[in-house]
Amino acid sequence: MFSFALIALCGLVALVVLGLGGFVVLLKLGIIVREAQRPTYQDTGNYTLDQGREVRPEDEQAARERR
Repeated sequence: MFSFALIALCGLVALVVLGLGGFVVLLKLGIIVREAQRPTYQDTGNYTLDQGREVRPEDEQAARERR
C-alpha cells in the first residue's frame, strides 16, 4: 500500500513539473509572438553629410596609427 502511494505521489509530481514546463514554454512563445507583431521603428530623420564633422588629415593619420 505504501509503495502505491509513493508511486502515485511521484507520478503527481512528474505531472505538475511537466505542466509547469509546458506553461513556461507557452508563455515564452506568446512573448515572442507579441514582440514580433510590434511595428519596427523607422527613423524618418533627414541626414546630410553637412551634419558630420570634418576629419582633418592629422586626425585621419592618428586613427590609422591606432590600428
